[in-house]
Amino acid sequence: MTSASISPDGSPAASPLAAALRAIKAFAGAAVSVVVLGEYADKRTA
Repeated sequence: MTSASISPDGSPAASPLAAALRAIKAFAGAAVSVVVLGEYADKRTA
C-alpha cells in the first residue's frame, strides 16, 4: 500500500472526486487569502 492510498487518519482514501474537491477547496481558500491580504497591504501602504 502506498502513502497516496492512505488518508492522514489511517482510513482508506476517499474517492478521486472527493480528493479533487478537497484540492479545489484548498486552492480556493489560498486564493481568497492572497486577495484579502493583498487588499490589506494596499490599504496599509496608501
